[in-house]
Parts: sequence; structure tokens; C-alpha cells
Amino acid sequence: MKKVAIAIRQPLNWHIGSISIIFGFLLGIILPSVLLFVVYVLYLPELPDPEQLEEYQPPLVSRMYSSDGVLLADFAGERRIWVPIGDVSPCFIKALMDTEDKRFFEHWGIDLFRIVGAMVANLKSGRIVQGGSTITQQLSRNLFLTRQKVLVRKIKEALTAIRLEHKYCKSEILELYVNQNYMGKGCYGVQSASQYFFGESASELTADESALLVGLLRAPSYYLRDPKRAIRRRNVVLNLMAQSDFMSDACAVDPNELDSLCAIPFDLKEKVSGKTWKSPYFVDFVRQKLADKYGSDWIYTQGVTIYTTLDYYLTQTTLDTMRNRLNQLQRRVQVNHFPNDPVYTKVMFDSTVGDTVRRWKEIEGGVFAMENETGRILVMLGGKNFQRNQFNRVTQAIRQPGSAFKPFVYTAAIDNGWQPSDLIDDTPGVWPMVRGKIWRPHNYDHKYLGSITLREALQKSRNLATIRLCDKVGPSNVIKYARRLGITTALDPVLSIAMGSSGVKLWDMVIAYSVFPNNGVKVTPVYIDRIVNRNGTVIFEGKTQKKEVLSKGTAYVMSSMLQSVIDHGTGYAARMFGFLHPAGGKTGTTNDYTDAWFIGFTKKITAGVCVGYNDLTPIGEGMTGSRAALPTWTKLMLTAYPKSPTPADDFDVPYGEVIFLNICKESGLLATERCPKIHEVFLRKNPVPDKYCPLSHSPEDSTKLQNLRRRNPKDSIPPSNIDQINQKQHRKGGL
Repeated sequence: MKKVAIAIRQPLNWHIGSISIIFGFLLGIILPSVLLFVVYVLYLPELPDPEQLEEYQPPLVSRMYSSDGVLLADFAGERRIWVPIGDVSPCFIKALMDTEDKRFFEHWGIDLFRIVGAMVANLKSGRIVQGGSTITQQLSRNLFLTRQKVLVRKIKEALTAIRLEHKYCKSEILELYVNQNYMGKGCYGVQSASQYFFGESASELTADESALLVGLLRAPSYYLRDPKRAIRRRNVVLNLMAQSDFMSDACAVDPNELDSLCAIPFDLKEKVSGKTWKSPYFVDFVRQKLADKYGSDWIYTQGVTIYTTLDYYLTQTTLDTMRNRLNQLQRRVQVNHFPNDPVYTKVMFDSTVGDTVRRWKEIEGGVFAMENETGRILVMLGGKNFQRNQFNRVTQAIRQPGSAFKPFVYTAAIDNGWQPSDLIDDTPGVWPMVRGKIWRPHNYDHKYLGSITLREALQKSRNLATIRLCDKVGPSNVIKYARRLGITTALDPVLSIAMGSSGVKLWDMVIAYSVFPNNGVKVTPVYIDRIVNRNGTVIFEGKTQKKEVLSKGTAYVMSSMLQSVIDHGTGYAARMFGFLHPAGGKTGTTNDYTDAWFIGFTKKITAGVCVGYNDLTPIGEGMTGSRAALPTWTKLMLTAYPKSPTPADDFDVPYGEVIFLNICKESGLLATERCPKIHEVFLRKNPVPDKYCPLSHSPEDSTKLQNLRRRNPKDSIPPSNIDQINQKQHRKGGL
């Protein structure tokens, strides 16, 4: 009976074992496969298309550079700098694999062993201590499924991971992953985080640095709030790296050195993101222009590289000079006035003191420089401290320019029949105003020179002579020329316009002055050389826009007259400071010394400086444009022109439109050997002296001299043989 029972039991055991194997096979492979297939079919319409990744463009950091290669700023809603997987440190790859997905190169999107292991670990601990998601699943979630419910998201996450693995190779998936994940402090991707936390490229990450960044992936904000937590998490990753043989040949973590690695401190220094913009007024100006063109979010998401026209070295040198000069003026004000003087101080509440205190107002300044021919902006300083005040004095401030407006009066005169040698009276005068009032202007020094030439009137900035000239030319005509040259603000057609009574922008003034050395051509400022997208394709190039607004002859005559201002007039301090290149310019000082200006140019560059309090408080007695603004302008030019001048630096002479003559200083006629001579330039289209001076220059000639000089500048036409005199005399002379 026992043998029969045994014989019966053996086939039965065999059948039971076979059935168990078959059942296990069905339960472990076929059934999950069927279930997976059913779920896949059910969720297929809702699954994202992996081919979207071919057009996927994650938000990247946009960067702005100066023309001399200095990084001025970066912009990012998500701070992300894309890096190829081949440029990532092997230590980071090892830390990532050992921590997040050991079988990444073996599974097909989901790891069943990892899922089962995570379930067992979580059941034993009674809470979630491990995750079962692979790197591919995490990528699926981050890219497509961030707002799904947990159960539905997990199902779609697994299915999408399978589709990703089918569509893309492992290296492509890994590259997306290391550039996509959030790593704290606004950093997305390993390159951005590496630069932010360690000030280095992702290719330079060491084992401990890699362990820290990988450790942050689980919960960046949680770990970064407390450096001790971050260190503990980093050390967990280091232990995993030491226990693993994966990539040990490229980045081995020796267990014997583990203690020393775990002892390395972590100090969050924010080495990149904590930096402020360089040349912030210019950066903000460009940012706003791009926002107007492409939209406010464009620069923060597109990952473009913006190459600007700014000369950073020139800008910094000018900024240092301007700040030093403004500090000198500030100390002068504070020494000469009491701290409780309401004119020079402001009352404000100080929470640290708990009471109202008086603080000195701060003198501000602005500087703007551009290339004449191309319009490329070289310097833009809207103030001395962007962090305190973002108001841009170059583009936003509308201030009275004082005498810096006078060149527009002389431009209107020269272009309408006058010559630099024509006389105008610099004598006291009274002009009627509305409602029976009178206007009694005066010169800066309260002195009067009598009958003087237009060149001398501009050179010495004589107010009364300029007002009389404006009266003869007409304020409306002056405004017409100011508009033509580039002034865009409201201008009142009154005689006081000659004194700069209407407000202007520094931006407009520099553009207008650049017309003179630029042969009568107005150029629209250019601030971007080119913009390159994330693929290296140039998507924008700055182009120079030109418009001829003056004849070459008129522009050259004005350049010559304004050169006299620097060589012999109110701008002579530039020569005293050592700037010897051919240059023209004009100072400007407003009533009560509220603003000080200097706008000047060379053949290649035009620059302007404006100094004053934001609320029009006077700078102080005697603070003219030559004292408060000219030093900064001169330093800018000395930096831009480090070498000695050459003939190529001279202004271009349009010989077809101007002529040069030696004339008698007293009569204004062609000079003889007896005459005190001046070498003068004349506009061909205007009346030119055509007779030689008959005077012997004795005291008896005084009456005759007055009659000779009293002529209408439009009375005569230059003779045809004047060119012979011009060429002969200009070779000998010089202005």
C-alpha cells in the first residue's frame, strides 16, 4: 500500500509543480503583460507624444555681453544653461546612476526589480523611504505630467517612459535629464547649478560636489534651507558611490577616503546669481527695448546670447571718474552749508533710529557716448548707482541744457547766410514779454564785449550776442534746426530758447551734436551688434540708420566753430587736462547752477555729460559745465584715445562746399600785409569777402572801420576766383 501511495503521490507532486510553474509564469509575466497592454490601450489617447521632444526647447539663460567680451548680465525665469552630456563630469554621472537608477543602461523605461524593492522597503518602514521611478520615468513626469493625479500620473509616467526609451537612445535621455531637473535656488540643470554653487563648469565637478548636487534632486528647497541637511544627504550619496563599481575607472570613491570627503563643509556662496548687472543702466535699457520688440518674457526663456555695442572698459573708467567728481562736488556742498539747511538736505524717517533725520541729497550725473558713423553706443551711465535709483538720466531726464543749446542757434544762422566772421553785438539789451513784462538777460560774467564775430560769441558763450542772433534768425527757425538734428522734446518758440530754456534729453543732445563731425548725417543709436539663438544662429543684427540733415559745408563750419570752444574758449580745460586730439564741444550751465553740461565730439565719437540734483537743487556757486561736467568728458576721451593725434584724426574738409581765407581781424575783408590776420572758414553758398581791406589800421581809420563792418551778410556772392585764394592761404594757415 505504501508503494502504491508513493507511486500515486509522485505523479501528483509533478503535476502540482508543473501547474505552479505555469501559474507563476502566467502571474509573473503574461498577466502583467496583458494588464500593461490593456492599460496602454486605455491610456494611449492621453499619453504625450515623445516626438514633442524633437521640438522641445526648455527655457534657458539668456546672456548679454559687451563689445569687449565682458558678461554684463544673464536673464532667466528658470536659470538653465544647456550642456551636452559629454561635457558633464563622470563623477556627476556616477553619483546620479548610483543614487537614482543603477540599472539605467539595462532596463527599458521601468525597472520591475526597483519597484518591488521600493515596495518592500516602504512596507517595512511604514512610510515612503524609497522611490521606484527610473530616470526615464522622472524625465517623463517633469516634462509632461507635472499636474496629474498621483495614481493616474504613475501609470502614464511608466507608459510614457517606455515610449521614450523606444524613441530615444540612453545618452539622449540622460542629456535631457541632467539639463531639465530643478536643483534649487532657481537653477535648472547641472551646468547652472554647478556655476551657481561652485563657480565652475559641470565638467569640473568633483566627487563631493557631484554628490551634493545629486542629493539635492530629491528636495532642493528642504536641503538648502539647512546646510547640515544638505551635508547629510551628500554623505549618503558618497556612501552609495563608494559601494558601487559603476564607472569606478572614471571616478572612483575610495572607501578609505570616504571620511575625509564627508567632512568637507558646504557653504552656499551663490557665486553667479548673487552678482549684480554690470553697466546696469545700459543693460536695463537693452532689456526694455527687447521686451518692446519680442515681449516681456522673451529674454528670460529663449536662451539667446546678446552681443551689445557697449565698451565696458571705457564705461567703467568713465564711471569711476564721474563718481569721483560727483563725490568732490558733494563734499564741497556739505562743507559750505550746514546740515540743517533745507535747501541742501532732505528730511526722512529712519526706522533704525526711530526718528526723522536729515540726510544730504546726492548729486547725480549721466554720461552718454556713441560712434558718429555707426551710431554704436559706447557708454551709457544713467546715474552713479543703479541699486539706489533706476532713473536713467540719459534717456528719461528732461533738463534745461543752458548754453549747450546755443549751437542750434548758430547752425540755423550759418545755414541761412551768416559766416563765422560776421559781427553781432554783445551789449546789454531789453526785450518785451507778455503782459507788459520785460526780459533783461545778462552774460555770465556781467561783462560785454561789444561787436564780436559769431565764432567769438560761440567760443566765449556770450549770451547777449546769441540772443540777438536768435532774434535775427527767428526762434521758430532755431527750433526747426534743433528738431532736424535730433531734439524730440517740447521746445518753446521764444527768444530764451537761445539760452536753453526748454528741457532736453542727454540722449537727444548727443545725437544732435554727432551730426557736426559726421558730415551732416544723423545716425540713430545702435545698441546691439547681433543676437544669437540657442542653436548658434544669428537671428538679429544691428543696422545703422542714417539720414542727411545738414549739408557737409554747414556741418564742417559748425565743427570748426565748436573746435574753437575747446581750443580757446569755455572748453579749454580739456586741453589743460591733456586731451590734444581735434575736438569740438560746448559747455552748458543753467540758471542758479542747477545743471552743468558738456557735449563734445571728435571725428569718431560724440559724448555728453550732465550733472545735477534730481530735484533741481542748485549744485553751488560757480559750478559751470566746464568745472562740473567737462572733467568726466575729458577722461572718457583720454581713455578712448590713448595715443597721440595724427592727421587722420582731423575733421574731414568738404572743399567743394567751404573755403578758407585770411581776413583782416578788424575789417573782416581779405587781409593785406598790414592787417592783423585770422584764418577763417567760409561756407561757399553764403556771402564771402571779395575785397581786400583798404585800412592802414591807424587811429584815423576807426570811423571807416565801422562803415566797412556794417554790411548785410547776404549782400554779396563769392567771386569765381576765390578758390585760388582759398587753396593758397589754407595751406599756410590753420584754425
